[in-house]
Amino acid sequence: MFKRSYYRRIKKDYQHKNLRNPFFHRPEKGKSRLSFKWLIPAVFGLAIFLIWFFLAAPFWRLQQIRVSGLTRVPDSALENIIWSQTASTRWLFFKQSDIFLFDKEAAAKTILSDFNFAGVDIYKIWPHTLEIKVSERPYAFIFQEGSRLFYASADAYLIKESAVTPEDQKKYFILENKNPNTLVGADNKINIDSDYLNFILSLSQHLSLYAELPVERFIIDQEFNTVKVKFVNGPLAYFNVKDDAAKQVSLLLLVKREKIKDNFNKTDYIDLRYGDRIFINPDFK
Repeated sequence: MFKRSYYRRIKKDYQHKNLRNPFFHRPEKGKSRLSFKWLIPAVFGLAIFLIWFFLAAPFWRLQQIRVSGLTRVPDSALENIIWSQTASTRWLFFKQSDIFLFDKEAAAKTILSDFNFAGVDIYKIWPHTLEIKVSERPYAFIFQEGSRLFYASADAYLIKESAVTPEDQKKYFILENKNPNTLVGADNKINIDSDYLNFILSLSQHLSLYAELPVERFIIDQEFNTVKVKFVNGPLAYFNVKDDAAKQVSLLLLVKREKIKDNFNKTDYIDLRYGDRIFINPDFK
């Protein structure tokens, strides 16, 4: 006979075993709270430091201004505008003397308003330099109202930075306004139709080709579609702005050479506004 074997069943005790997965560590509660406690002030302190470093640190303070492109205005005139703006605040608490906070668009707008340049570009050269590049409007003619003379550009802006010299009155043609009211707007631009001005510029170019037609001045008044030209020791000529300038100059030369001849300085006016019908006073026969 076989004897039955008896085995004692033993219940395993898991409570006293260290069964923590070595590949997965659960942080201890005390250390987690301690790390989070120090993380907030650390981040806050770093943010305060970065704000101070980039917006208030002396390292970024503007120290130098470089200006290029000026011929009629001293560099100091633009530098004074920049230094004045650096004293103003931005974002309530910070000075624009910091290169990050300097508003270059506002500075360019102020310069253009004060000096009426064709263009102004401002560049930030890190860490503490501003570079200003100016495009001046070139002189095209001299504009006269009453006894006042101003340089003017081809796009009809007055250039008031420099006084007109006697030498330049011979170099540039004079356009005189004989309307009862001023033609100068608040933006220092002449209120003249572009067709008028373009015709005058073209007419001046064509007349300058002939030494026998020395121009004293161009005149605009209330006469419709008309530009008048006063010649040196000669007559007043009437031109039609709606007609071709070169064609009218050719007709003027033809009349002068074949009909007026040596009486040019005795002529009062020549009216060229009606095509081939030219009126001369007095009529030399």
